[in-house]
Amino acid sequence: METPGYQRIKTTSLNFVNAMKLGDVPGVYRKERGEGESFYGSYHAAHILDLFGELQHQPAADLDIWAEQFRRRQTSQGYFSGNAADTNRTRTLDELEPVWHYTRGNIWALRVLNRRPEREMRFLEPLLNADTLYRWVKHYNWRNAWAAGNQVLAAATALFALRDWFGASEVDKLMEEALFPALEEVQDSQTGYWGTQLGADLPNGLFGTIHVVPIYFAMGWPLRHLERAIDSTLACQLADGSFWPGGSDCPDFDGAYQLANLTALTEYRREDVERACRRYLSHALQHESPDRVGWLLHRRDSQPTDWVPRPHWIWKVGDTTASAELRDEDPDRTHIMLGSWFYPLSIALVSHVLGDTGYEGPYHFNSDTLHVCNVFNEPLASYQ
Repeated sequence: METPGYQRIKTTSLNFVNAMKLGDVPGVYRKERGEGESFYGSYHAAHILDLFGELQHQPAADLDIWAEQFRRRQTSQGYFSGNAADTNRTRTLDELEPVWHYTRGNIWALRVLNRRPEREMRFLEPLLNADTLYRWVKHYNWRNAWAAGNQVLAAATALFALRDWFGASEVDKLMEEALFPALEEVQDSQTGYWGTQLGADLPNGLFGTIHVVPIYFAMGWPLRHLERAIDSTLACQLADGSFWPGGSDCPDFDGAYQLANLTALTEYRREDVERACRRYLSHALQHESPDRVGWLLHRRDSQPTDWVPRPHWIWKVGDTTASAELRDEDPDRTHIMLGSWFYPLSIALVSHVLGDTGYEGPYHFNSDTLHVCNVFNEPLASYQ
């Protein structure tokens, strides 16, 4: 049922997608005003339309054209890159660090468009060995769980795609025997988060954890230490309901994702979680653009002095660790496409928990993208 609140969220989000459209070729978008064609603009636009059930209304021929821009970024080895020099470059496992996140995004985009790439993903061959996969997960510095979790989620995305697109039936067993035990060893029983026992602070642990638990939901693995994870997530929420000073699309979505999924698994501190969800909803609505065209990078009642630039973890060529690239502090940058995906998605999640907010509606929780794979999805996941 479409509530007036749902219709409002949908309209605000689609208004921004429409405003970022470039030209007449289907699927070509910019990420923000003043920019040209952007992979992230086109990738996130597909997810926004999918969240509101709008992709199904697109002509198949248009979706083919849209998907082609992602297909053409696939290299001969099967990974995806925006650098034309990579077209015929073969990367070792160590050399994949800079392209994991980009590869993940292209795969998710193709999956929501219900299209597939042409080339098999040969770059995954080293990770099809259980011992190598186990050691690869453990080799990351989980003191920065945020950066490590991002890489592991990307690899899981690619392994699922290898299974579902190219019939690699061994993937499920491989993940059970190698990925699962490796991840179990990095979870902190005291916080329910990944990496905090190794030095990650609680917020970093939260932002890393939400890149790990979707793999658990997709595989149907049991998630341990639920009560401690709820304690930790509630402790990460700020007084205004956000999960980052001044608000920020990724951290805010991460907190809402944890609240919604954990409370689906346990009744522990249910009233506290519901109060946290209501605070979060009030906060998220502060990111709605006053002109109803998209979602703001920062709360509309905040000032630049309230903001803390959040790191974007970048794996530079040749580096063995991620570098923090600080963004989002420029007061002239107000909207990006990601916000029009993550704020509606997080509102959908907390509305699902509460059921009485007036923002409930037929949101499409699509497990083909792991950021939208929840424990309560119906069906639970398309990977089983």
